[in-house]
Amino acid sequence: MAILYAHGGAPRVTHHRLLANESLNLNIDMYTEGAYLLDPFYCHFMKQKQDGVYSLQQMAPDGFKESEYFNVYYRNANQEDEVCFLFTINDSLSGSISIGRSSTTNPNPFSAEEIQRLEERLPIVKLIYSQWAEHSTQDSASTLVSHLDNALQNFGTSLLTPKECEILQFTLHGYSLKSIAEKLDNSQETIKHHRKNIYTKLDISSQAELFHLFISSLRSMPASSSADPLKTYSA
Repeated sequence: MAILYAHGGAPRVTHHRLLANESLNLNIDMYTEGAYLLDPFYCHFMKQKQDGVYSLQQMAPDGFKESEYFNVYYRNANQEDEVCFLFTINDSLSGSISIGRSSTTNPNPFSAEEIQRLEERLPIVKLIYSQWAEHSTQDSASTLVSHLDNALQNFGTSLLTPKECEILQFTLHGYSLKSIAEKLDNSQETIKHHRKNIYTKLDISSQAELFHLFISSLRSMPASSSADPLKTYSA
């Protein structure tokens, strides 16, 4: 799958080859409508802005395989692993080209040798895709302008305390209870108590419901809004 990311905007999937058990609604539409904000590859690159070839094992937090994001985009599609070319195209665009490995055809993660061979090909992959993107007849930068820039940061702020919002962010990104406790210098019991309060206030009972509440609230948010997506969704 090849994706263009406008800095400060939503992504556009430019090329893809979905597996038979993958769907346009989940893997394309739901991703570009907001799920990309939880993508560990996207999150890493938007912070680091460093060209490279990265594997899912390098990017994902320790509890990622228990997250609903992993369930939707990896487990349900029998994806064993993913490697992603990430690179800057110009001041307003970045590119991503991912290669997935199906557990039904090859149950092994990408090896260090395989990743090294892909890293050797990064310059030519970047050159080809960058030239295509910059000469595309569609104005990618304007197409990708989005009102989702601050949606993740503001999600839940109208209902939750600042501490609960912080825990909510880590939970959405797939961090384990232990990892959240370590990052916030709290006990696991304290984090568990806060998470129970979060679920009660949001009227949900699981990470799966939290993930789908996040996506649904983004879909209902007006383009001009910069508030908590839940304010519109709950209205």
